Amino acid sequence: MLNSDLGKPQDDVAVYEYTDIPMHVSLPRYVYKFKPWNNDTRYLYPPEKMQGEIDDLNLLMKSMVPRISTLFMSTISCNLMLLSFCGLIIFFHFKKDVDTSFIFACIFLGSFIHYVISIVCRYLITKAVIMAVESRLKELNAKYDSEKIYFKLINLSTIGFKYLKFHWGYNNTVHYALRVVYKYCVII
Repeated sequence: MLNSDLGKPQDDVAVYEYTDIPMHVSLPRYVYKFKPWNNDTRYLYPPEKMQGEIDDLNLLMKSMVPRISTLFMSTISCNLMLLSFCGLIIFFHFKKDVDTSFIFACIFLGSFIHYVISIVCRYLITKAVIMAVESRLKELNAKYDSEKIYFKLINLSTIGFKYLKFHWGYNNTVHYALRVVYKYCVII
C-alpha cells in the first residue's frame, strides 16, 4: 500500500561525501606537499580539475619556503651537537685536555643555538605556509560554492599546536590533511 501523504520532495536530495588528502611535511628539509587526488569514479566532478587545484596548492606551498631556510636545517645542528658532545666526553673525561674540550663545548653551544634558531625558523615558515594555504582555500570555497564543493585544512597534530610541529628523524609525518567535501550523488 502506498502512503499518499509522502510526496516527491521539492528539491533533489544530495548526498555528500568527503575525501581527506594528507599533506606530507618534512620539517628537516622544509618540504610541504599534498598527496595526489585519488581518482574516485563516483565523484560528479572531473578529477583532473581537482588534481590541478592540488598542484596549485603544492606550488603555493613551495613558493612560501624561502631559500635562506636551507641555512637553518636542524639536522646540521643535531649532528654537530652529537659530534661535539662525543668530542667533549673523549677529551675532557678521558684525556683531561681542557683546551680541546673547551673548543668542543663552544661548538656544542653554537650548534645548540643554531638548533633553537632552526626551531623558530621552522615555526615561522610553517605558519606562513599554512596561512597561505588557508587563504587560498577560502578563495577555492568561493569559487566552487555553486558546485557545492568545500575545502578545509585539518590539523592532525596530537599535541594541538597549529604551527609548531615536532619531528624526529626523517619520517614523513602527516600533520595536516585537506578535507574536500563534494557531492557524491543526487537522490531523485
